[in-house]
Amino acid sequence: MEYKLYTLVDITHTGQHRNEPGKETLRWKEQNFNTLLQTLGIRANITYFASPIMTEVKGQLVGFDTDEIIRVWRFDFFTDRDDLYERNNDPVGHLKEDFILVPYISGLDEAMEQQYAVFNPEDPGKNIAFFKK
Repeated sequence: MEYKLYTLVDITHTGQHRNEPGKETLRWKEQNFNTLLQTLGIRANITYFASPIMTEVKGQLVGFDTDEIIRVWRFDFFTDRDDLYERNNDPVGHLKEDFILVPYISGLDEAMEQQYAVFNPEDPGKNIAFFKK
């Protein structure tokens, strides 16, 4: 099953797996990406072919409550089973549930400041949106 997500959180896959002087920001971005992968992996073995991409898009087109052009990261992934994340007739209901209050490292390349450094898949304050392709 194919899914995609959009987030306001910097989940850039930098490949910086070690703490090294002068590369702290790259490490923190990688940690956010790892947090994303680990949370997605709670219910499924996921596969992805491309790293998250940063883009600027009208917020309402990708699940956020704004008409403004915003900076988001898009990540496409696949699961080994169909309808794994379905909950109460919502094809991504379990994803929303799994990501509530998962912490991340803020203050990277995000364009919108968040009140708390936790993923929030619900309004108000939504910073991650999921879609079944």
